[in-house]
Amino acid sequence: MRRIVVGIIAVLSAVALGAVLGWLWETLAPRVVLEVADDGKAYPEGFQPEGYMGDDGVAALLCCAAGLAIGLAVVLIARRVGNAPRITMWALGIVIGLGVIGAITMRQVGLSLDDVDLPAQLAAAQPGDLLISPLKLRMPGVLVLWPAMSALVVFVVALNDWWHSRRSG
Repeated sequence: MRRIVVGIIAVLSAVALGAVLGWLWETLAPRVVLEVADDGKAYPEGFQPEGYMGDDGVAALLCCAAGLAIGLAVVLIARRVGNAPRITMWALGIVIGLGVIGAITMRQVGLSLDDVDLPAQLAAAQPGDLLISPLKLRMPGVLVLWPAMSALVVFVVALNDWWHSRRSG
């Protein structure tokens, strides 16, 4: 029963962290300014590659930070629970699962908090008007960074444990 409660708390923590990071992503990610053309479509005003890269870049940094935090937390808890070889495999599975849940939550919260309705704005805009582009994750593979960073933390700790056991034994 205790393991079920701990598992529920871990999942809820990953969801909560993902929600907070989704809000941060929506707040910190730069937006591209779009200019409405004569054909009624919106095109980027000037040359703004940093705006498009910024959405994914901020998401990538947040995923890496969260993966590091979750990986360290799970490793520290796992060290208190049991022996290193067996618990390391459990920790690896746990951090990957929590990372996937957290990253998906971050994406969903960030996109749902962005209230830009571009089609409605385009319908009401005149040629030459400037609009703000909506938040978009152009490279969804960025979300893999959260579980990957967590798995990397577990790997480094396991490698360190193996190295120390080899040197002492």
